[in-house]
Amino acid sequence: QYGGKEVLDRAIPAVLERHSAAREVLFDVKEAEVVVQEKTSSKLLCRYPYPTISCVGRRVDSSNLFAFCVAASPESPDGSTFDCLVFASSSEQECEEIIKRIAAGFKHTEWSV
Repeated sequence: QYGGKEVLDRAIPAVLERHSAAREVLFDVKEAEVVVQEKTSSKLLCRYPYPTISCVGRRVDSSNLFAFCVAASPESPDGSTFDCLVFASSSEQECEEIIKRIAAGFKHTEWSV
């Protein structure tokens, strides 16, 4: 139920252990949102405005894996629950760049909420 960056150390392995079918995606970090599309068909899989993303980061032992948490039920009366989405980038440098761009997105949109 907590969506801070401290959960990523537990959430990333938990997501990976589910053995969900991995998909190749196009990950687009835009000015006000993150957009994820299926690579082969360009079908929109998800779109998250920065205010819905609670944290972004990676584990120290996973140089090309990164994750972010999103509010799954922001309207729920007992507080939000969060989903953790985990992605593999092609390199450690690409991973770092994506994390930095999402973090910059937080700064660009912090005054719009």
